Amino acid sequence: MDMMIYKKYLTKRNLSENTISSYIYDVENFRAYLRAEYDLEIYKTKKAHILTYLVAMQKNGKSSSTISRTISALKNFFSYLKNEKLIVDNPAVSIHSPKQIKKKPSILTEEEIAELMLLPDKNTFKGIRDLAILELMYSSGINVSELINIKISQTNLSAGIISIAGDKERIIPLSKYASNAIDIYLNNFRNIKFAKDNEYLFINISGEPISRQGIWKILKSYKKKMNLKKELSPQILRNSFAVHMLSHGADLGTLQELMGLSSIGAAQNYLNNVEFKSLEVFKKTFPRV
Repeated sequence: MDMMIYKKYLTKRNLSENTISSYIYDVENFRAYLRAEYDLEIYKTKKAHILTYLVAMQKNGKSSSTISRTISALKNFFSYLKNEKLIVDNPAVSIHSPKQIKKKPSILTEEEIAELMLLPDKNTFKGIRDLAILELMYSSGINVSELINIKISQTNLSAGIISIAGDKERIIPLSKYASNAIDIYLNNFRNIKFAKDNEYLFINISGEPISRQGIWKILKSYKKKMNLKKELSPQILRNSFAVHMLSHGADLGTLQELMGLSSIGAAQNYLNNVEFKSLEVFKKTFPRV
């Protein structure tokens, strides 16, 4: 097979130079593999040959995107051979690209969370407010928009819950740490320092509702204090809540409900981070060990 003829065919299809070069490169690599492993010319390719080649690519650490591009190149090439009546069937036609592996959500470890919660100064308005914000964000998985819009009327510390407004109102339980920090913030600092009416739970030092930028500024300052190499953001705390919940045995349905996620699939994204201790869990939970 003269690849120059195939290249001219691709050029007539108005493909970019990069795409044409990639297709030729991928086909040539497969042809070399076929000769080395099976001593076959490319006309003799069967579906099994392509599949074993893709497995070899995976074992050699090729990315999902590279494998997907190779499949596309081979489908195109064998389609051309079929149209030219050089082969009867396209052996790549029913081969599907691998699912793209989603990047693991970034999280803090439980030890890093514990270190973070020790940083705010509990003797100041700002410090206890920051602690209440951090504890609430981590222990509930709420997002920053929900956080800055919480009103005092939505909190019920005696019941240990906060109601979150939105398209679908939901009730989230407060951890004892979050509940205690919010209680101290409200009764010993906020209501004393800012007696004027303000319906929002979290306010800045001027007595105005805290902004999204204000939350980012708070997190940036504690990242610096921790000398943390990772990012520290509202989403990182939300991710950490989800992964730590799953690690300690929470089910996906519960996680979806608590976080206000649109689907179980959204909750499943966090599973890649979970280090399941299968034997340990089995011994603790199975009744006949």
